Amino acid sequence: MSADPRPRQHTVSVSDVAILSYQQDVVSPADGSGIELVETTLEERFSGGLNGDAAARHLRVVRPDGTATFTCVERFAGTLGGRSGSFALTASGHTDEASVVHGRWEVVAGSGTGGLVGLRGFATFHAVPAADTATGWAAKDVLAYWFES
Repeated sequence: MSADPRPRQHTVSVSDVAILSYQQDVVSPADGSGIELVETTLEERFSGGLNGDAAARHLRVVRPDGTATFTCVERFAGTLGGRSGSFALTASGHTDEASVVHGRWEVVAGSGTGGLVGLRGFATFHAVPAADTATGWAAKDVLAYWFES
């Protein structure tokens, strides 16, 4: 059986993300390469298309110049498009020379609960230093999503 060639109908959601807390722990200090391994734990509040809270863990490879790459797991609980529930996501990305975080995340298939059962989708996001926030960071994401039966 071949894949369905028809384009999938999807909805686009844009959300602001407030970083409520940010904790950083060194997993392995810099060695002769100058590379440090760091774990960060974040509590986030989404508003806009996604409304709710999330807990995230990132593993980062941090270079001496402050640039980095990371991978992440996260669980969101709240509403999307008027539906309440939760879902898990995986993310990856990088931090550039200007300390801007760029990334992409994807809903984990089968992780939706409540009204979000069957949720699928992917998002791009960026986070920038923001002096007027409690943690010094502000973020935005753009999610394309759909529901599978």
